[in-house]
Amino acid sequence: MKKTIQLGLRIDEELLKKIEKMAQYENIDKMSWIRRALATFLKGEEIEAKTEAIEDYINLRIDEKELENITGMNKIPKDLQEARKKVLDTIKQEAGGK
Repeated sequence: MKKTIQLGLRIDEELLKKIEKMAQYENIDKMSWIRRALATFLKGEEIEAKTEAIEDYINLRIDEKELENITGMNKIPKDLQEARKKVLDTIKQEAGGK
């Protein structure tokens, strides 16, 4: 069984009414609905953060260590390394051509 931690949360009354309505519609208690909504939201945010980190890595805004930290990758895939190298090569060509 997962360890849980109790939190106190203050929310707007209107938001609570909406949560209660959605929970009732789905025939679950409001706390189960809130936990699921938070988990769903967090999953989307994690995906977005990983996608942005990959883009930042390719475009030389973050290094390998930071990419690994954000995405949890143990090893950076070859295709990402190659995409990053293309960006770097383009920058080198542009700098040398001026």
